[in-house]
Amino acid sequence: MKPTRFAYPEDLRFECSRCGDCCREWQVMLGPGEREHLRSLDWQGRADDLVALEAVTADGDRAILARHDDGACVFLGAANQCRIHEHFGADAKPLMCRLFPFGFLPVGDRLAVDVSFACRSVSEGSGRPLKLHTPEWAKLASEVDTAVETKHRFSKKYDVTGALLWELEHHLLQFLMNRSLSILQRVQVVSEFVRLATTSDPRTDAARQLRQIMASGVLDLVLGRGAEMAEPMDKTQRAIFFHLLFVLLNPSPPSLRRASGKARQKEVQRRVHAADGYKFDKAFPWLDNRELGASYGAVAAVDPGYLTDEDGAALAARYLEAKIVGQRFVHEGDTELPFLEAVPRLLLMFPMLVWTAKALAAEAGAHRVAEPHVRQSLRLLDRSFGAVRLSELPAKQRKAWLFVLLETDLPTRASAEMLSSAGGAA
Repeated sequence: MKPTRFAYPEDLRFECSRCGDCCREWQVMLGPGEREHLRSLDWQGRADDLVALEAVTADGDRAILARHDDGACVFLGAANQCRIHEHFGADAKPLMCRLFPFGFLPVGDRLAVDVSFACRSVSEGSGRPLKLHTPEWAKLASEVDTAVETKHRFSKKYDVTGALLWELEHHLLQFLMNRSLSILQRVQVVSEFVRLATTSDPRTDAARQLRQIMASGVLDLVLGRGAEMAEPMDKTQRAIFFHLLFVLLNPSPPSLRRASGKARQKEVQRRVHAADGYKFDKAFPWLDNRELGASYGAVAAVDPGYLTDEDGAALAARYLEAKIVGQRFVHEGDTELPFLEAVPRLLLMFPMLVWTAKALAAEAGAHRVAEPHVRQSLRLLDRSFGAVRLSELPAKQRKAWLFVLLETDLPTRASAEMLSSAGGAA
């Protein structure tokens, strides 16, 4: 039985503004028959540069849309208009283009709608409420393989049904959207809940009762700590945190994939050196594949400002909510992560959001994070969320990664450190 209803974060908005960002930043994979369809389009008299152009290239064994040297899709016109859309209509575009910024993932009796904050409209909160897009989704969903997945990974040992996955996520959402808690407390509560209430077979009645008890008990536990702050990250935690942050904020450019031999090796070494820069207070970090004009020390000194206000905390929580409801947090590329591994990865997005917003503020000469810095940070971070694989981390970090993520309080420590105005540099 196919899913019967959509599940989506209701507080978000979207309307295509033709900014062209998605046509410059996304690698568009083609589905069955789409290569042949694109080759059949008659550009004679419409766009002379496309008449004899091979618009499809390969990335491994996948067919993708070709790009110009500046990263733009070959079909992107001068006015940020897709020329396929302009001359042949929206339905002539590849499915992946028509889906953006949405994605559909079947879970139980619901079709989860992932919403990409990499889209300028979504990250800025402009456009129509998502509920007005459901007629479009119904049409698009009919073209997507939405056969129900009956099992999902809870841990290496246990699988769970879609219904149980929704139940587990319900608790997380309750904590994250609890406005009586600070954003740091919300991260702490979710971390503690996952650590304490998910230690046994999640499918039993006893485990379900334990989760219900812990859902209230963990709040008392965290609130009982008062204003107690977590310790700063240790050396290993900091290395993993900043290397992953670097990979998220600086996705490999197309030019790196095309390079070979010494040129590629030199660029890889340069990127590794840049990723190591967090160790030095006077080093300059990279963001969006460019070196900032503000040092790590300057970034660390910025007041997190808006993110400690109620509205800023609500915006950060809405982002985390969207990744849970859309099921993006349990996916890494084409694979599904175990729930117990996916949750701390998701929570790390909050301290990474804080650091990125501070970096943008520092580059602009501001001493305090403001709302535009946060919204731009969401766009930059979500561009790579769910796409970065463990193998993309430096080799010496790979072994330590899972242990630090699953066995230490990295999300809480990183959040507390980034929320200070003196953290982040070692």
